Amino acid sequence: MRLLLLSITSAYTATVRVVNGVEAIPHSWPWQVSMQASPFSPIPYMHGCGGSLIHEEWILTAAHCFIPLNVPSFWRMCLGKHHMNSSMDIPSAEECYKVDTIIRHKGFVYEQDPNDITNDIALVHLAKPVNMTKEISPICLPKPGVVMPAGTPCFVTGWGDEKGKNSNLFPKVAEKLNQAALPVIDFETCSKPAYWWDTLRPSMICAGYESPDELKSACQGDSGGPLACTAATAAGGTNTTWEVHGIVSFGAQGCIRDKKPSVFTRVSAFSDWIDSNIKKYIYESRKAL
Repeated sequence: MRLLLLSITSAYTATVRVVNGVEAIPHSWPWQVSMQASPFSPIPYMHGCGGSLIHEEWILTAAHCFIPLNVPSFWRMCLGKHHMNSSMDIPSAEECYKVDTIIRHKGFVYEQDPNDITNDIALVHLAKPVNMTKEISPICLPKPGVVMPAGTPCFVTGWGDEKGKNSNLFPKVAEKLNQAALPVIDFETCSKPAYWWDTLRPSMICAGYESPDELKSACQGDSGGPLACTAATAAGGTNTTWEVHGIVSFGAQGCIRDKKPSVFTRVSAFSDWIDSNIKKYIYESRKAL
């Protein structure tokens, strides 16, 4: 949807795809959001991006998802989905929520400078709290500043294009939620000239496979969707709590390219931003009463 505004001639492009992934067990990623937009009636709501439920009132996603639809009333956040066509989920656990506020990082300047996609992060506030169920529950945030070690197997999930060869102007939405394990690639490797070089910033994470021949799972998930890792992996313990360490940001044109792994916004680099913006919203909401 927002991909209509992105140049396909740029060095990199925001993408929405899980390529060579596998179908997820229904509702095994209960924080997964299908962000759907309808600019005006009678146009039906269409899936545009993924997101992560991090609180009963808040969704974490990518700032570029709101190019050009940056109006809260255009959007709804759908949780508890597996099939994109919710009538296929029997019984259906889907719940969709209206949006009253979109907070994009003020340092996100991609619209003015297509060569800079730093600070690709946004918060969405729901018009009413989510009704938590076994199919709908939030994912934890990582500790501030934590960097996942190279080789850590994290999972990307989404309904994006499954083949990775369609034009980004017309992405094909998958019928069912897909998942794929992507190993983390260290910053030193991923910032080499043959990789993403100076496009990469310390506030980003690379994850995936360095060569198309090695690609056994996916290259990227839905834009704005989660890169989920277990806290046990992060801390070396036995805890199986899941944390959202990345937000799908950008990848290579066509998704599968030599030495062009997927790039995610590193959530732990924005802990203060997330915390301060939620607190600011709460403060201003109370003051307005």
